[in-house]
Amino acid sequence: MRLASVKPNDLAVVREDGFVLVGDALAEKGLLPKGASMMDLISRYDLLKTTLEEAAKNGSAGELDGSKLHPPVQRPSKIWAAASNYRRGSAGLEDARGRGAARDSTPEEILEMTFLKPPSAIIGPEGEIVIPEKADTIYPELELSVVIGRTACNLPKERALDAVFGYTIILDVTARGYGSGKGQVATRCVRKGFDSFAPIGPWITTRDEIPDPQNLWMRLWVNGQLVQSAQTDAMINSVVDLVSYLSCVSTLYPGDLIATGNPDAPDFQQQLQPGDILKAEIEGIGAMNLRVKGPE
Repeated sequence: MRLASVKPNDLAVVREDGFVLVGDALAEKGLLPKGASMMDLISRYDLLKTTLEEAAKNGSAGELDGSKLHPPVQRPSKIWAAASNYRRGSAGLEDARGRGAARDSTPEEILEMTFLKPPSAIIGPEGEIVIPEKADTIYPELELSVVIGRTACNLPKERALDAVFGYTIILDVTARGYGSGKGQVATRCVRKGFDSFAPIGPWITTRDEIPDPQNLWMRLWVNGQLVQSAQTDAMINSVVDLVSYLSCVSTLYPGDLIATGNPDAPDFQQQLQPGDILKAEIEGIGAMNLRVKGPE
């Protein structure tokens, strides 16, 4: 099932022919509060699943329009983001492993590079990535994002997927040239933390629709040119590894996001300019468009 947050204040099941609004209907049945958020739906999904399936089958669908969507999750308690989590080692898009030099770090060392992005960085489909003042070399970094479905702490790997509600698309936008340029690892949270630097969407595809998150194509276009293409099987630490590890660092709550890493090293990424149009797509989820705007 694909689930979306719809403007101004509704929820929807996504079908091939459009959105079926469900928020008010669920509220009328006492299954969700009036004006419920996606976080409310995620927390009660097990009780709502059958009703949502019936709505998807029988409901009247409205136009499938990205401009009508909020970010699927607007205020998660946190966004964890993996760094250097692809094998890389190639120079061509067709290799699907990620371009640039491969790291010699162990998988365990790479897990320890995971960092936090602020939830205030979130924007949704058709949103604007705003280039900050005194910043240049702005890079989009297309990644698969895990959406957590239940409170989870100290999960062993064999139970990690039980905590996953589904998946969405995230761009881990980075102002690589911001500030002094020193201490690139130490300043990672600043360079990646600006408002609008975490576009997510267009919706959430539930876990049952994606039985293997390590077998998905990811593609990113800038102004119609393909600039990133990779498969998630090239991750060094899998979704299972990341969820299990991070649940041992901090309690994971419904709606929390885990960005699973960007395939390409900076030398192979496309620098963004005001006026650019981006299209981000991940197999099994969908696609969303974004715009780039200069400093306000």
